[in-house]
Amino acid sequence: MKNFTHHIKIAFFGILFLAFSTGTAQVELETVYLNDYTEEEVYTNNFSSFNDDLIAEDVINFRIEIKKAKEDNSYLLFLSERNSLEVLTAGYLKTIRKGANRSTDAEAFVNYLREKLPELINQFRKDNNLEELYIISRKNTFNGKIDALPVVL
Repeated sequence: MKNFTHHIKIAFFGILFLAFSTGTAQVELETVYLNDYTEEEVYTNNFSSFNDDLIAEDVINFRIEIKKAKEDNSYLLFLSERNSLEVLTAGYLKTIRKGANRSTDAEAFVNYLREKLPELINQFRKDNNLEELYIISRKNTFNGKIDALPVVL
């Protein structure tokens, strides 16, 4: 009888341990879409139009643009049947400035944007104006201004 109660206690505590250990574990699963659409249908994409506006300016003063965006508390929205992303315009401008400042070419810039905004990877592949955005943004960053200085030595 002593062995039997010992086995029941061990089994009871084992079940309790398993119940508590699996109950506190958090598992994140990737969303799986069960449809035959190969293209993502985009309903709203303020990022591309905002990039076009920045390119049209030709000279971007990031300090002033970020200050305006903070005062307006404006957002950029990307909405499709797969993704929904809302980013503060000031934060997006900071991401562009950091990416342009840290990158040595347009490809590194696009990779930086893909890393920081993974929800927009498919849109960045389609967006043809990111190279132009890099060139204009790079001119107005610290490292871009250093690169533009004439070589004296």
